Amino acid sequence: MGSDKVFKHESVQDSSSILKFLDAVRDGFASGTLVLAAGDKELDFTPQGLVKFAVEAKRKDDRCKFSLKFSWKEEEDSDKDQDQLEIRSE
Repeated sequence: MGSDKVFKHESVQDSSSILKFLDAVRDGFASGTLVLAAGDKELDFTPQGLVKFAVEAKRKDDRCKFSLKFSWKEEEDSDKDQDQLEIRSE
């Protein structure tokens, strides 16, 4: 979490391949581990908590664009070690 890493990949794929990628994203969110890899580049995520989800779609003449964007904050290790607040009456 201390360093910035960027993963970018762009390619032309058929619908079957896109479905496999979308299934992998779904499975990654379900399991809590999402890994992006191409060649010697790899970036792994542990999606947790609330996730911001954005959709953008455009059509201009015969060109279409459809984007899905997910973002969340990863917990800092120091936050995990803090005692949880407890309030009670006796």
